[in-house]
Amino acid sequence: MARIDDLQFQEFDDAANLLAANPDATTTTVSIVESQDTGGGQRGHRHRDEDDSLANEDSDKTELLAGQKSLAAFWTFDYYQTFFDVDTYQVLDRIKGSLLPIPGRNFVRLYVRSNPDLYGPFWICATLIFTLSISGNLSNFLLHRGESHYHYVPEFRKVSIAATAIYSYAWLVPLALWGFLSWRHSKVMSMVSYSFLEIVCVYGYSLFIYIPTSVMWVIHSEILRWVLMSLAICLSGSVLMLTFWPAVREDNRKIAIATLVTILVLHVLLAVGFGEYFFDPPENEHVVRTVTSPNATKGTVQTH
Repeated sequence: MARIDDLQFQEFDDAANLLAANPDATTTTVSIVESQDTGGGQRGHRHRDEDDSLANEDSDKTELLAGQKSLAAFWTFDYYQTFFDVDTYQVLDRIKGSLLPIPGRNFVRLYVRSNPDLYGPFWICATLIFTLSISGNLSNFLLHRGESHYHYVPEFRKVSIAATAIYSYAWLVPLALWGFLSWRHSKVMSMVSYSFLEIVCVYGYSLFIYIPTSVMWVIHSEILRWVLMSLAICLSGSVLMLTFWPAVREDNRKIAIATLVTILVLHVLLAVGFGEYFFDPPENEHVVRTVTSPNATKGTVQTH
C-alpha cells in the first residue's frame, strides 16, 4: 500500500533548472488524487449505468408480465387469449371484493389493475342469464301448480331477452362510460383514468350478486324479493360508486354528481327490470279456458 509521503507533490531537479533558465515557462502537475477521483467517477458512472440497465431490464420484465396484451396483434388469437389468463384464486378474490365493498378501497386498484380479465365477467353474465331464465320459469310454475286452468309453457324467449339485456349492459354502458371519462380526462388531467377493459371488468364482477339473488327470488314473497333486490343493489352499486368516484372527484362537482347518479340509476333499472319481467305472473295466453259451445245447427235465414 502506498505511503502518504508518496502521494505528496514533489519538485524535480529538471523542472527547477528549467524554471531558473526560463522563468516564463509553465509547468503542469498531475494530481493523483484527481486521477483517483476521475477513476472513482468513472466507476460511479459505470455503476450508475449498470443500475440503469438493471432498472430498464426490470421495467421490461414488468412490462412483459403486466402488459403482454400489447405484444400481439388484435386480430390474432393470442391477443384475446391474454384477457382470459387468470386463475381460480384471482377470480374468487375479485368476486369476494365485489360482494364486500369497503369505503376507501378501490376495486380496480386492489383487484383488477395488475391483470384485468374477461373470463370472470363473461361467465358471470352467462350464469346470470340462465339463473334468471330458469328461476323465472320455475317461479311461475310453482305459483300456479295444481290449478286446473293453468297450462305451463316454458318461456324460452326469456333466455334471449336476458342475454340481450345483460350483455348490452355489461358492454355498452362501460363503453359509453369509458368514452365519457376519456373525454373529461383530456380536459381535467388530474382525473384518475381507467381503461375500457378495467371498466368492463368492474361491471362484470358487480353483477355476481344477482346470481344468488335471482335463485332466492323463486320464493313467493314480494317483501322478501324487494329486500333481496335492495340488498343486491346496495352491494353492487357501492362497488361502482367506490370505483368511479376517484375518477370524477377532480372534475366539476355537478358533472361528477351527474355521472355517479347516471351510473346508479342505470344499475337500479337493470335490477328492477330483472324482478319485474322475469318474476311477473304468467301472461293470459298460458291460461287455458274451457269454452263449451252448444250443438246448434246453423242455417240461412231467407227473407221474402
